Amino acid sequence: MKQKVYLIDGSAYIYRAYHGVRPLSNSKGVHTHAVFGFINILRKLIRDKAPEFLLVAFDSRGKVFRHEMYPEYKANRPPMPDDLAEQIPFIKEYVSASNIPVLEEQGVEADDLIASATTWLKNNGHEVVIVSGDKDLLQLVDDGVVMWDPMKDKVLDREGVTEKYKVGPENLLELFALIGDSSDNIPGVPGVGPKTAEKLINEYLSLDGLYDNIDQLKKSKMKEKLIAHRKDAYLSKDLIRLKEDAEVPRQLDAYRYQQGDADRLVALYEELEFTSMLKEVDTSKPVPADSFSLIDTLEELQSVVEKCLRAGQVVVDTETTSLDARSAKLVGISLCCDSDAAWYVPFGHCDEESRPLAGQLNEEEVKDVLQTLLSSTEVMKIGHNLKYDYTVIRQHWGLAMEGQLADTMVAAHLLEVGGNSLKLDDLCQLRGMKLTPFSEVVAGDKREDSFARVPLEAACTYSCEDVYGTLKLWEEFCPLLAEKNLQELFYKLEMVLIPILAAMEIRGICVDKDILANLSDEFRAKLQDIEQQIYTLAGREFNVNSPRQLGQILFEELELPHGRKTKTGYSTDVKVLEKLAPKHDLPALVLEYRTLAKLLSTYVEKLAGLRDPESGRVHTSFNQAVTATGRLSSSNPNLQNIPIRGEEGNRIRRAFVPEKGQLFIAADYSQIDLRVLAHYSQDKALIDAFRAGDDIHARTAAQVFGVSPLLITSDMRRVAKSINFGIVYGMSSFGLSNQLGISRKDAQTFIDRYFEHYAGVKQFMHDIVEKARKDGYVTTLMHRRREVPEIDAKNKMRREFAERMAINTPIQGTAADIIKLAMVEVERVLVTSGIRANLLLQIHDELVFEVPESEVEEAKGVIVTAMEQAMILDVPLVVNADVGNSLAKD
Repeated sequence: MKQKVYLIDGSAYIYRAYHGVRPLSNSKGVHTHAVFGFINILRKLIRDKAPEFLLVAFDSRGKVFRHEMYPEYKANRPPMPDDLAEQIPFIKEYVSASNIPVLEEQGVEADDLIASATTWLKNNGHEVVIVSGDKDLLQLVDDGVVMWDPMKDKVLDREGVTEKYKVGPENLLELFALIGDSSDNIPGVPGVGPKTAEKLINEYLSLDGLYDNIDQLKKSKMKEKLIAHRKDAYLSKDLIRLKEDAEVPRQLDAYRYQQGDADRLVALYEELEFTSMLKEVDTSKPVPADSFSLIDTLEELQSVVEKCLRAGQVVVDTETTSLDARSAKLVGISLCCDSDAAWYVPFGHCDEESRPLAGQLNEEEVKDVLQTLLSSTEVMKIGHNLKYDYTVIRQHWGLAMEGQLADTMVAAHLLEVGGNSLKLDDLCQLRGMKLTPFSEVVAGDKREDSFARVPLEAACTYSCEDVYGTLKLWEEFCPLLAEKNLQELFYKLEMVLIPILAAMEIRGICVDKDILANLSDEFRAKLQDIEQQIYTLAGREFNVNSPRQLGQILFEELELPHGRKTKTGYSTDVKVLEKLAPKHDLPALVLEYRTLAKLLSTYVEKLAGLRDPESGRVHTSFNQAVTATGRLSSSNPNLQNIPIRGEEGNRIRRAFVPEKGQLFIAADYSQIDLRVLAHYSQDKALIDAFRAGDDIHARTAAQVFGVSPLLITSDMRRVAKSINFGIVYGMSSFGLSNQLGISRKDAQTFIDRYFEHYAGVKQFMHDIVEKARKDGYVTTLMHRRREVPEIDAKNKMRREFAERMAINTPIQGTAADIIKLAMVEVERVLVTSGIRANLLLQIHDELVFEVPESEVEEAKGVIVTAMEQAMILDVPLVVNADVGNSLAKD
C-alpha cells in the first residue's frame, strides 16, 4: 500500500529558526529562540498535514566524507554560534520526546540521509515529501517526490523545478556543478552564472556532453574558463551529488510517527518556559470533585460559614452574568477553607425561559448568612483576581470583605511564576490540576449571562474547582512570599489597595458628552482638511491610512529617501516620517493626520461609547498584575494614557469634569524618579540640590554646559531635562542624539560631563548592574523583584538591554511603590479627618480627587502632606497640587 512519508531537513530548519525568531531566553538566561522556532515548524507540519509517517534528519558534527574529497569544503562557514549550540540538545530532546524518528550518522550530512531514504521509499512505491528549502535536495524531485518549504508554504514538483531553473530535476546536478555554491565553498566554474549554466546544460545535457563538445564552442573568455576549470566543475559535481546509499531504515514502520511522551515534553517546556506550548500538553488531572457540595438549605450554609470562621480563612469565587463587575448580577458563590471540601451556593440560575431553577436558596437570605463571614476581620479572604469578587459583592450586596485579603493572581505576578499567563486555569494546569474550561461548562453559549443557564450540578463542579485550585495556589505561594521577602509588599500594599481600587472603579469619573461631541465634529472636519492638503502635495488622491500606498507616494513618486522595506512595501512608521518631515511637507502632515485620527478613535469616540448614560461617568479597570515595574495600568478605557501633550490632547482632558458643586484636585509628585535616583545613588550633588529645593534641570544644565545658573536658557534646560531622565532610563549617546537632534559626539560629551558632576550616579549604575549579575534579579526599596535573566547574555544588544532594565527597575519600581503607598496613606487620612474627598484616578505620578468646593483647601493640604510622607527618602518628596474644573493642564 502506497504511503506518504515526510522527510524533514532538521539541520536547515534549526538555522532558519535561529535567524528567523527574535532572541528569546528563559529566566535562567538559556537561549531558546531557535528551539521555539524549530518546534513551531514541526508542530505546524504535524497540525496541518497530520502525517502518519515522518522522519527528521540532522547533520553530524565535524568533518564529513566531502572533506576528504576537498578539504576546503564549507571552509568559509563560521562556526556555530554559541547561543545556538546550547540550544541543539533541547531541539533533539523535543524530537525524541515527540517520538519522531531521527536519522543522524557520523560523517554524513542530512541531505545525504534524506536522499538515501527518498531512494528507498520511492523504489518501494511510496510518496515522499521532502520538507526543506535547500535547493540541493531538488535533485531528488521526481514522480511521487516533491519538496515543500513550510516557511513559505510552497511546494515544488517536477514542473515547478523546471519552471524555476529552466532544467529538469535530473539535470540540476550538472547545472549546480557549473554554478558552484559560495556558501559551501564549492568552486564551480568562475564567471558561469545561472543563465549561462542553464543555456549550456539545455544544449549539452551534462558536463560530459559539454566537455565532449568543448572544441565546438566559439572562442571566448567563457570557453577559456570552462577549459581551465574543468577539474573544478567535476569536483563540484562530486561535492553536490547526493549520497544515496547511506544507512537508513528499510522498513516503512520505522518511519511511523507515534504520540509523543507527554511527561518528557512537559519537562522540556517547563525548563524552556514555553507556557503556550505547555497548555497543549495535557498531563493535568481533574481535581477531586467528590468533595464538592451543592448547598440548598440555610442550615447547610450556616454550617459552612461556621467551619470557615473556625478555619480563619475562606476562598471566595463569585459566579456572575458579566465580566463587568459593576453591572454583573450574582448567580452563585463558591467557598472553600481547606482541601477537604468546597461548596457552591446557587441562587440565580434559570432555564431558557428565564424561570428560576428549583433547588436554590433566596439571594437575600444567602447574603444575610454570609455577612458574618465576609465582614469578619479574623478570617482571611482568598481569591484569584480577588478585586473582581470584592467589587461584585460590594456593588451588589453592599458588603465589604473585611480582614486580610490574599489574591493569588497578584501573588503569582510578584513571584514571577506565571510565565505568559496569570489565568487561574493556566496556573493550575502547570501544577497538574485540570479545571473545566468556561466554554465547556456553558456548552459554547456566547450570551453574556450564559452561566446563569448552566445546570446546578455542572455549575457546582465548575465553581468548586476554581476555589479548590485557588486554595492550592495559595498553599504554594504563601510560603514563597515569605521566602522572597515579599510579605510587606503583598499584604501591606498590594492587598490593602484592592478595596481602594474597587471603590475607584465603582465611582468612575464624569465625562462631558457635549465636549466630546463637539470634539468629534471638529476633529473629523480637521482630518478632512488635512487629507485634502495631503492630496494636493501628493498630486493625487490615495488611501492615507495605507502604508503601502503612502510608501509609493513618498518614495517612488516624490522620490524621497527611503529606509528599510517591509514585506508589504516601504516602512512608513513614525521614525521614518519624522526623518522625512524636514525634507518635505507631506510627511509632517501625515504625522499630524495620524495623531489626530488616533485621538479621535482612541479617546473621543471610545470615551463617548463607554460613558454610562445614567451616571454620565466612565469606569476604568485598574490592573495590579500587568507591568513588570509595579505601575498600575488601566483598561477599558485606558485612562493611564490620557493625552497631555499638544492642544488637542489637552482639549480631550477638558472633557473630564467633576460633579456639580465639586472640583478636582490633581496632586502630582515632582521629579519622583530623580529623587529616588538620588536616594539610591547617595550622590552628594544630587542630594544637596533636592534638599536645597533647587531646579534640578537648571543645575544640571549649568554643569553640562559649564556656565553660571544665571545664564541658563530654556533650550539648555530642555537638554538637561532630557539627560536627567535619560540617565534613569539608561539612555545612550545614540538615543540622546536622536532625541535632541545633536551629534553623537556632543551627546556623549553631555553625558560625560553629567557623570563628572554626579559621580555617585555613575557608581550606582555600575554597582546595581554588578549586583544584578550576581543575584539574577533587582529589587525596589519595598523588595519588589524583577528577574534579569539576560544580564550575562553573549549578545551585546540583549545584554545591554538587561543592564538598562537593572538600572531602571529599582527606580521606576520604587516610584510605583511610592504612588501606591500614597494612595493607601491618603485614603487613611481622608477617612480619619472626615474630609469628603474621593480618589478617582491614578495617572502615572498623579492622583486625581473629586472634592466638594467647600472642602478643597483643607483637602489639598491633607493630601499633599500624606503624599509627601508616604515614604521617607534621603531627599524630600515634593507634591504639586492643582485645583480645577477639568483635567486640562492650563
